[in-house]
Amino acid sequence: MKYHNSPKIKKRYSAQRRFVHTLIKTILILILLVIAAGIISFGYYAKTQIDRLPDISQVSIRPTGANTKVVDSDGNVLTDLSAAGANSKYISLDKIPKNLQHAFIATEDSRFYEHNGIDLRSIIRAAFSGLANGGHFSQGASTITQQLLKNNYFSNQTRKNTFSDRLDRKIQEQYLAVQLEKVTSKDKILESYLNTINLGQNTLGVEAAAQRYFNKDVYDLSLSECTVIAGIIKNPTKYDPVTHPKNNAIQRERVLKNMLDQGYITKKAYQTAMDDDVYSRIASVNSDHGEEASSYFIDALTDQVVSDLVKELGISRTEAYMKLYNGGLTIHSTQDVSVQQTVDDEINRKKNYAGGTKYSMSFSLTVDKENGTTKNYTEQTMLKAYRKRDKNYTLNYSSRKEAEEAYEAYKKQVTADGKIPEGGENVVYTLQPQAAMTVIDQRTGQVKAISGGRGKKTGSVNLNRATDITRQPGSAFKVLAAFAPAIDAGGMTLASVEDDAPELYENGREVKNYDGHYHGFTTIREAITDSINVVAVKTLTDIGTGLGYQYVKDFGFSTLEEGDNNQALALGSLIKGVKNIELTAAYAAIANGGYYKRPVFYTTVEDSTGKVILNTTDDKGRRVLKKSTAWLLTSAMKDVMTKGTGQKADFKGMTLAGMSGTSESSSDTQFAGFSPYYTCVVWGGCDDNSAQEDTSYSETIWKAVMRRINKGRKYRGFERPDDIVTALVCKKSGKLPEENVCDHDPRGSMVYNEFFTKDTVPTETCDHHVKLSICRVSGLPAGDFCPKSDIVDKVFITGGSPDTDDEKYMIPAEDTKRICDVHVAPTPPEAAKKNRNQIVLK
Repeated sequence: MKYHNSPKIKKRYSAQRRFVHTLIKTILILILLVIAAGIISFGYYAKTQIDRLPDISQVSIRPTGANTKVVDSDGNVLTDLSAAGANSKYISLDKIPKNLQHAFIATEDSRFYEHNGIDLRSIIRAAFSGLANGGHFSQGASTITQQLLKNNYFSNQTRKNTFSDRLDRKIQEQYLAVQLEKVTSKDKILESYLNTINLGQNTLGVEAAAQRYFNKDVYDLSLSECTVIAGIIKNPTKYDPVTHPKNNAIQRERVLKNMLDQGYITKKAYQTAMDDDVYSRIASVNSDHGEEASSYFIDALTDQVVSDLVKELGISRTEAYMKLYNGGLTIHSTQDVSVQQTVDDEINRKKNYAGGTKYSMSFSLTVDKENGTTKNYTEQTMLKAYRKRDKNYTLNYSSRKEAEEAYEAYKKQVTADGKIPEGGENVVYTLQPQAAMTVIDQRTGQVKAISGGRGKKTGSVNLNRATDITRQPGSAFKVLAAFAPAIDAGGMTLASVEDDAPELYENGREVKNYDGHYHGFTTIREAITDSINVVAVKTLTDIGTGLGYQYVKDFGFSTLEEGDNNQALALGSLIKGVKNIELTAAYAAIANGGYYKRPVFYTTVEDSTGKVILNTTDDKGRRVLKKSTAWLLTSAMKDVMTKGTGQKADFKGMTLAGMSGTSESSSDTQFAGFSPYYTCVVWGGCDDNSAQEDTSYSETIWKAVMRRINKGRKYRGFERPDDIVTALVCKKSGKLPEENVCDHDPRGSMVYNEFFTKDTVPTETCDHHVKLSICRVSGLPAGDFCPKSDIVDKVFITGGSPDTDDEKYMIPAEDTKRICDVHVAPTPPEAAKKNRNQIVLK
């Protein structure tokens, strides 16, 4: 029987189908209603945002706003920041090369001449990308028109970095972009854009950038030079052609490729530009800028404020830059003017440099050769040429006159078959050795003073050696990379010993102590006090280089490479080196009981209405060391000051802890240390990395500054944690001393009182000393037949190494198992008397 053909079944199936069809229709209608409601709601929402905007006639695309005020830690005005002070110059579009115009269009807005202010293709692409990234919309959707409005109109507005705020801003920005293009020509929009964009090194606009990087007017730029400048726009810090030429070169190639693909240049022009050695003629320094708002502290402050505005408000760097110089902000800096004055005084005091002062040069020289080619020369080409004749030649001269004469001689040589075009020469003379210094209040992380170099600071573009360069930390890294992790997580103590003896790195290279001397068994305290290289390397090797590498990363160093994860890390021998400010912050973490705090140059930033938009005072920091570890390291570094390598930096009247550091070639000198009030690190070296005969000036400057800024402050020590105890140990083993043994070492007692945490007090007895009864005749352990009158008790070192201070006090392990080979049987009285006259002492 086929029941499905019955009328009842057919009726039931028909009713089910009608229900399903009705349900689907209902769902589709509901979806359409929801979509329609969403569109209507969004349209209404968008209209409310648009209604808040002024008429387009009231919107200016020229920068407007008020100057930003910077005040010191006492509330006194330090300086005003304005677009004028930021190095800007407005220039008409007809003075801007077509190549530069096209470079920016090809990079930032390839459909600039086609769209009406917004690019729907880019919007759709960015919308999908933004939704997939949690509402963070890509800057790639912004046209040049929108960027212009962001920079010059919206930059004065303060909003929170939320999805809602970003959406509101995007709606308003796109609406105004369309309206602006109805009343403003493309050329005028492009002209305003190119005159107000942030192009790094404190420059606004392409004319200022042309002067900054190439020391020439914008209309004289070549295609190659245009693409260098256009390559900066994506990230003015990352793609700065002065500090990051390799990064800029990557962007420059992309710009050229875009221009080629979009038909702005020919293949020949592309190749000519690619072949141009453009970076050799970029001015690394420029002496033509004024001194307004140009202190090293202000430079670092503005960089940090811009970065924090980008991070906290979710705006672009260009918007942040415009807000800084046009937003009428009030920046409450951390600078203590009296501390800053002290730093400036001592950095520039010539008598602090015991090795004397020399002069070096930095120059860029372009020569148009008679054969039609163009050659670029710098101090590096000069150095390379002269070192072919004299491998020890340096660019450091005994006087400025001598430096000038050397430059003129080189210039005469390279211009013999050519001439220098207008704007093709730029030279600056600099004092050597150079120095940098940072002073931080370790309790807050606030930078109280900074110096990026000695000598007159000629402008805001000067190299800030405290924040912008990396140099080798040398032995100042031992505490951070080896001893801190060893005590904090490696199971070691200040009493733990390593055998300071001739040693090789895993790659076969010799590990050398700075004085060529080896001490034998040495405690970590002694190794810190006397800066012993072998002990540092062995300690790091024992705990694993990976642990040390992780600790120094936790200390806030941003310039480490994976290749630094090796044994040389213990001695601060790094691929790139470290920044002075980051080394100071790392030592400040030890001074602050193990809490690291980001070094900050401001406490709060207020907008033009007085609303706080940035605040660093809430930063609680992060723990990078146990409090006990920080205190133990401080205890050892106090010894550095009173009886170790830092004695030249010590002074009475304040508790001090510190660590010196010198790179392997003596091209870098460091002194890092702290009082209970301030942490300070001084770096010194020549800009060309040449070796130095005297490196003591880092200690001299540190002492002079710290003595002055700590004067009048209450004398106090570093707070001792509750879990710190003392115990007597043997300094040759780091373990409990054996009575009448460790205190009877031939050199004197090796028993001393050391600090430990309660859970690390040694429980084992010394295993590096042994007391033996020695036969004076054979020099071996006494046997049963040795006369008592020939037996003496002696204390030896066991397990040590030759070529060390321990060697002459050691007894070979095999000898401890032997017995006297002279007295092998009972000795008659007359023979015993004769033997006593032939005593052999070993």
